[in-house]
Amino acid sequence: MAEVLSMIGHIRDIPRVLKKAYDNQDLYIPEMVDLFTKNNIKKVYFLGSGTSHNASLVMRNFFTDIVKVEAYAPEPNVFTYHENTNPAGVYENSQIAVFGLTQHGDSISTCDAISKANDLGHVTVGVTESLGSPVTQLANYTVHLLCEREEIGPETRGYSETLFQFYLIAIRVARTLGRISEEEYQKYDADARKLIEDMPVVIEESEAWVNKNMDEFLNMQKSSICGYGQNWPTAQEGRLKFFETYRKPCMYYEQEEQLHGPLRAYGPDNYIFMIASEGGFELNRAIEVAAYYRRVFSEHVFVTTCEDIEVTEKDLKYSVKTNDLLSTIVYVTPYQVLSALLCDAAGIDTIVSPIKDRSISGHMPRKD
Repeated sequence: MAEVLSMIGHIRDIPRVLKKAYDNQDLYIPEMVDLFTKNNIKKVYFLGSGTSHNASLVMRNFFTDIVKVEAYAPEPNVFTYHENTNPAGVYENSQIAVFGLTQHGDSISTCDAISKANDLGHVTVGVTESLGSPVTQLANYTVHLLCEREEIGPETRGYSETLFQFYLIAIRVARTLGRISEEEYQKYDADARKLIEDMPVVIEESEAWVNKNMDEFLNMQKSSICGYGQNWPTAQEGRLKFFETYRKPCMYYEQEEQLHGPLRAYGPDNYIFMIASEGGFELNRAIEVAAYYRRVFSEHVFVTTCEDIEVTEKDLKYSVKTNDLLSTIVYVTPYQVLSALLCDAAGIDTIVSPIKDRSISGHMPRKD
């Protein structure tokens, strides 16, 4: 039996699958361009659970910012049982597209949401690594994720590759629809190529940061991660990775929301992680807030950034930078690496699931 790739092994493999996605665009982009042009799509839903939900939140931003369509990313069961997809009757039902993300293709909640969308007459798209899986049998279209099957539960390579693949879809669709100029497309495309080149550096610098602070991290009992703008969902995914692996309490916040209430519970033993990404006022606010946290609450404050700001010896300042949309792939990396290396240091095997009783599951059986 082949050796199962470790969690950090999957992370180190991200540059390869990003290049694979870039080099094989003709396998998945033309059909998505056809979907948007033939159906005159005006509104889009991205639906997924867990890591796929966090990816959906980022992809929603890609499509509102680049393709300039209405886009939403509720949880699948919220969509299935509570969402009125066309409340004012503004659109034809066929002008609404629903993308169901499930890396292994068998999430019950996502498949149920796709079934509802089919009943409503929306265009449906299964987004999965697993061809022939239930979501592909339900949906009108399939986007085959080129991340390859991850061999352990906590998904990292698949998350980063999914974002990259849908960034490439978004810029091509936007160019075809005339939502961005050829010059803008070429800049977005160049940024994608540059990210592929830079990802090994991002991973290397993330590992160096974790290892440098490892003694302090090993004493961590409770933590929080905050972000803003494009990287508010990144904080959510970072928290999920950390919580499902290291299994110590961790919360996520939009940067400003962390100042409203949660601080009453903060003290010297809180570990506070902050994503200081691109963004005028919010970046300046991050600098002020980080200093405030250090001064008033805890010495355990860690800022991750690509921006030209002053940092402390505990912070991570990357030597490379990308555009704000693709920065979601960069900024999730230190939290993926932190989760993997911290578990290794603490003797937690992320390959083996701690869940033994699976009489209740969020996944459905595959139909062959």
